[in-house]
Amino acid sequence: MVAPSKKVASGKRNDSTKVFKSSKKPFKKTKDDVAARSEAMALQLEDVPDFPRGGGTSLSKTERKKIYEEVDAEFEAEERVSKRSKGGKPKMKRNPSEVDELGSLFDGGLTGKRPRYANKITIKVTKLLTVNISPGMKLLGVVTEVNQKDIVISLPGGLRGLVRASEALDFTDFGTEDDENELLRDIFSVGQLVPCFVLQLDDDKKEAGKRKIWLSLRLSLLHKGFSLDSFQSGMVVTASVKSVEDHGYILHFGLPSITGFIKKSKDGNQELKTGQLIQGVVTNIDKERKIVSLSADPDSVAKCVTKDLSGMSFDLLIPGMMVNARVQSVLENGILLGFLMYFTGTVDLFHLQNPMCNKSWKDEYTQTKMVNARILFMDPSTRAVGLTLNPHLVGNKVPPLHVSSGDIFDEAKVVRVDKSGLLLELPSKPVSTPAYVSTYDAAEDEVKKLEKNFKEGNRIRVRILGLKHMEGLAIGTLKESAFEGPAFSHSDVKPGMVTKAKIISVDTFGAIVQFPGGLKAMCPLQHMSEFEVTKPRKKFKVGAELIFRVLGCKSKRITVTCKKTLVKSKLPILSSYADATEGLVTHGWITKIEKHGCFVRFYNGVQGFVARSLLHPLFRFELGLEPGSDPSSVFHVGEVVKCRVTSAVHGTRRINLSFMIKPTSVSEDDSIKLGSIVSGVIDSITPQAVTVHVKSKGLLKGTVSAEHLADHHDQAKLMISLLRPGFELDKLLIIDIDGNNLALSSKYSLIKLTEELPSDISQLQPNSVVHGYVCNLIENGCFVRFLGRLTGFAPRSKAIDDPRADLSESFFVGQSVRANIVDINQEKSRITLSLKQSSCASVDASFIQEYFLTDEKISDLQSSDNTESECSWVEKFSIGSLVKGTVHEQNDLGLVVNFDNIDNVLGFIPQYHLGGATLEHGSVVEAVVLDISRAERLVDLSLRPELINNSTKEVSNNQSKKKRRRGISKELEVHQRVSAVVEIVKEQYLILSIPEHGYTIGYASISDYNTQKLPVKQFSAGQSVVASVESLQNSLTSGRLLLLLDSVSGISDTPHSKRTRNKSSCGVGSVVHAEITEIKPLEVRVNFGQSFRGRIHITEVDDVSTSEEPFSKFRVGQSVSARVIAKPWHTNIKKSLWELSSKPAILRDSSELNGIQVREQLEFVNGERVRGYVYKVDKEWVWLTISRNVTAGVFILDTACDAQELEEFERRFPIGKAVSGYVLTYNKEKKTAQLVQRPLLDIQKSIANGGGCKTDNLDNSIPGDDATLFIHEGDILGGRISKILPGVGGLRVQIGPNVFGRVHFTEINDSWVSNPLDGFHEGQFVKCKVLEISNSSKGTLQIELSLRTSLDGMTSDQLSEASNNK
Repeated sequence: MVAPSKKVASGKRNDSTKVFKSSKKPFKKTKDDVAARSEAMALQLEDVPDFPRGGGTSLSKTERKKIYEEVDAEFEAEERVSKRSKGGKPKMKRNPSEVDELGSLFDGGLTGKRPRYANKITIKVTKLLTVNISPGMKLLGVVTEVNQKDIVISLPGGLRGLVRASEALDFTDFGTEDDENELLRDIFSVGQLVPCFVLQLDDDKKEAGKRKIWLSLRLSLLHKGFSLDSFQSGMVVTASVKSVEDHGYILHFGLPSITGFIKKSKDGNQELKTGQLIQGVVTNIDKERKIVSLSADPDSVAKCVTKDLSGMSFDLLIPGMMVNARVQSVLENGILLGFLMYFTGTVDLFHLQNPMCNKSWKDEYTQTKMVNARILFMDPSTRAVGLTLNPHLVGNKVPPLHVSSGDIFDEAKVVRVDKSGLLLELPSKPVSTPAYVSTYDAAEDEVKKLEKNFKEGNRIRVRILGLKHMEGLAIGTLKESAFEGPAFSHSDVKPGMVTKAKIISVDTFGAIVQFPGGLKAMCPLQHMSEFEVTKPRKKFKVGAELIFRVLGCKSKRITVTCKKTLVKSKLPILSSYADATEGLVTHGWITKIEKHGCFVRFYNGVQGFVARSLLHPLFRFELGLEPGSDPSSVFHVGEVVKCRVTSAVHGTRRINLSFMIKPTSVSEDDSIKLGSIVSGVIDSITPQAVTVHVKSKGLLKGTVSAEHLADHHDQAKLMISLLRPGFELDKLLIIDIDGNNLALSSKYSLIKLTEELPSDISQLQPNSVVHGYVCNLIENGCFVRFLGRLTGFAPRSKAIDDPRADLSESFFVGQSVRANIVDINQEKSRITLSLKQSSCASVDASFIQEYFLTDEKISDLQSSDNTESECSWVEKFSIGSLVKGTVHEQNDLGLVVNFDNIDNVLGFIPQYHLGGATLEHGSVVEAVVLDISRAERLVDLSLRPELINNSTKEVSNNQSKKKRRRGISKELEVHQRVSAVVEIVKEQYLILSIPEHGYTIGYASISDYNTQKLPVKQFSAGQSVVASVESLQNSLTSGRLLLLLDSVSGISDTPHSKRTRNKSSCGVGSVVHAEITEIKPLEVRVNFGQSFRGRIHITEVDDVSTSEEPFSKFRVGQSVSARVIAKPWHTNIKKSLWELSSKPAILRDSSELNGIQVREQLEFVNGERVRGYVYKVDKEWVWLTISRNVTAGVFILDTACDAQELEEFERRFPIGKAVSGYVLTYNKEKKTAQLVQRPLLDIQKSIANGGGCKTDNLDNSIPGDDATLFIHEGDILGGRISKILPGVGGLRVQIGPNVFGRVHFTEINDSWVSNPLDGFHEGQFVKCKVLEISNSSKGTLQIELSLRTSLDGMTSDQLSEASNNK
């Protein structure tokens, strides 16, 4: 651990402060040397500004005085020895152990005092011998962060260096623009060991008194002084990948005339990228061609030791080089090693072989002991070398750290007590971690002697301050104040957090405060008070402790506020746009005032706007001002305000606010929204409509047309005849707003799906089915309206399945319909619909459910004048129960039955349900209840033995004989396919029984929304039908089991198997019969089995993707056969979807697929032709889905070569369009390919002559390497002008994602013109021809292009003919 530092006079290094270094000349002390050294030590102890990694000085005056006295005493003693020698007094014999360590390296030829301390890296002098970091130094570091524009490197001693993107590589020309945003992340990774070169040290502008270390990873600086003779077999060197070839990689050493090569591994595990830094062992040196061959085997690199070579200079030492070393002497804080014949270096305490060594560590390093060490740093100016014995670094790996900043350990063990601090063992998992606590951090007060307070083996509580990655060491503190604060690291800081902080400095821009854990934050001048602060130093006193609230923490910069309203606010914190929900009330502060409103800022940079709005003939301002008032006269910037979120669009990061916390409006229409549910009281009734007073503060009026009273036309007519003024309608949907007039609907189909009803064309998706209503009929088609004025048109050919039918006889205005969205034209705002039952059939039982609910409403209206006893007769009957009655009348249709004690209610037994019994007038019968009609006060009964016997079995002995209820079989489940028998045929529905489930009674509609006026299929009692269970018995179904006939939904009546859907297997590989519920652009949603949901991806429809519209043969409600190919990946059952396939090849053979998950193609080769469907288009790329999980991108310039077609790029690729192309690159890891739409020609004549397949770094947003492998001389390409070169330079034209070519001044026009560049501009699309491809002297590609139309293939006719030949 580096001792607490003193401040020095300046950042410049003094030659007299250099560390002990090797020399071939005898070293003799002189008086001048002693004086110079004394002066140097005095300079080291002078004050200088603080630098990073260590904070301010921690030495007290007593400690500082003691150091001065020790240095003076040492120099005075040396002067006395020197004077005695001059006086002729005999010299004292020296013990052999006192011989200088460097002298022992040269046969005792050197004399002098041994160094007492090991070299340490620091940017401020700490204690005696240190290495002050300076430009030109070489160090070994580890990558801790990879950002867009820089890399953060952790250096020895806990220092932190920065590498600009331009200093990361010697070469950045990969055929790309100067954009390193994604380049750094592709070739560098966190935890990577890299050798660094110090460029400069700058003062940190953000934090006074601290400095930044700027590093370079360029090998030209690291290998400066290297020549071909410097490379030796078995030597480990660092290189960067210059290019990727067929059998290996071309390497760059930073030397102009020397290149390297490394073979690709046979197993394919070693995948290198262009620009990547690697370490390799030299295996062969071709001096004629100046090629050095390497092997990058990690084990060989880690074990390779640099050989002792005669004449090896200091400049050839590289950080990370492993050497055999011999212990020369043991120092106070490390050891001195000799290596490579005549070099010496030091190892400090934290780089020994045992990171947690105790006080007896010196006993482990006897003189002449041989060890393996790795070079940690070297300073050419002082020839100081630092080594490490850390077993992880010696093994060429970063020491692991199993702790994080801010962690607290209650049982840390004291391993060693030094003068400068404590070494602790932290009980981390899986292994212990060493930590060090400096004297400054050992206690709140100054501790002079740690030995008195701490003993080896003690258990203490410690908190982690930071980490030293190169040492594998944690820095801790024992101060009680460190355990008090809620935030110790930046990750602990949350917006809105309230904490106490101490003011440490005040300036004109604000105040710097410090949290109890040590974190620093800034309180801007605007947030120092509720009011404007002109003299902040009077408001805030240094050292004062106040309560602050965190405003945000971005890039480790924390801002806080001291405004009392914000600090004491109990309202919710708005710290992200996702948290902005309508109606949220919170505090914010005004940042800007304009005439049309105010900008209000919240936590974490979230911002909203308070605007004036005109919602009524009277002005209403969200600012709460009177009309004509100026906002700036009432509000001021910085003012804390309470506001309410009126609306938020998270995608566009827009929040609309209001200062009116409880808005009051002159009428209620400002709270009425399209699609909202309201209630109202009937005001007046006409044969065409009902006028209601909407329940609101303004008592708005709304109109419900007669057709909108119910989904069933006959029930709507009956409803309007029964309604009276004063009746209340509880659920009304606002379907249109015209000024102060509301258009309302009571249709159950619309109210049930309120959230799914579209009000804007952008909310519609092709192939989706949406509920609406017919608003107009013409001879050529039918107009269907949704919410508001959003209207679609169904042409005659798409309105009905029968082309001969008359539209006026098939539909009526106001009819509820299900519409299939066929086409959407955004530009013309046209929506084409289909109303065919084959594509719009219902997938649930909502149509019949609405019928029974409306029947209850009609019954309530009819009995509104009756007493409660007259209305309670329904409670005495239940579906499936046994009741007794007396035969009142017998006719050809059946028997009429009376019930005891129930007036005006009749029972009816049809002839089919007499069960062969002969009954007379007055006979008592016990029958099963099949149906109850509340409006007609009629009960349908049955005497069939099978129905009565099954009902009798379920009658409990404790039940009353007058009322015996029969429950629905527990085996029935929603979406289950069943075989049923028709018991009674009603006008609107069928009464069914399910024999396989105890003759359970169910109900199914015989018509649908779109077929209300069309002739219905004829049914008869006893007929067998197939239906699916859609709703079990509950209050919303009037206690009925609701079914959906296959004949209504468009499915064949023949069941697929004797067992119904609940027996369907859902294992991977099994074939299921699925029902289409929704058709989306890229998938079909289906239901199958026991309430399972799945999808058929667009690529899983046909064996070969040749169909332009794979879903054209499907329709909603259709039953299809499919095979389960994958289990759902989502853990939420409601969101989980099984993957199905309807490909004939997959359905054909079941033996190979049973229980096996079908694998999609994940291997593609260059030139392979693939086909996909468009799922996204942006400005530069069209993205395709090739299979369920594999995507591909086609660059804009690869889609066409004609400039006009490139201009219409986005329009040419609508969502769902089939697009084919040829694989240019494929990233197996990301499952992403890059395609081109022209066939790939001869590879041998390509740009990368002899080059093989490249691995692309594509992702779904920013493609990487362009893989210019298949661009040839003579190709006709689409291009885009990226730059107009000055003078006669010509044009720079982009021809690929990151590939550019040049059009010479003479290749722009066929004939001479005075200024060929006229008419061209940057971003313009052009058609160009490749003239020549060559390599420059720098190794970069040069592509010469031409725009001359006279060249072969540059005309449209020639181009089409060439394409056909290809």
